[in-house]
Amino acid sequence: MARYYFNFRSSDANDLDGEDFPDNATAIAEAKIVARELRRGRKNTSEDHIVVTNENGETIHEEPVDG
Repeated sequence: MARYYFNFRSSDANDLDGEDFPDNATAIAEAKIVARELRRGRKNTSEDHIVVTNENGETIHEEPVDG
């Protein structure tokens, strides 16, 4: 298992704890679920993104949160 971090690009909301996932694809799928939940039931014109980084600090995915 590898540790992944989910941060927001346009704010100082950084994931300090991270979460373990078996691979990049599973972490990316989680980012998509979180973004979809954040969009649900509200109009969001923000250009915010969830930035997924691995335990080495490398960005593996950016998921838009805007709806």
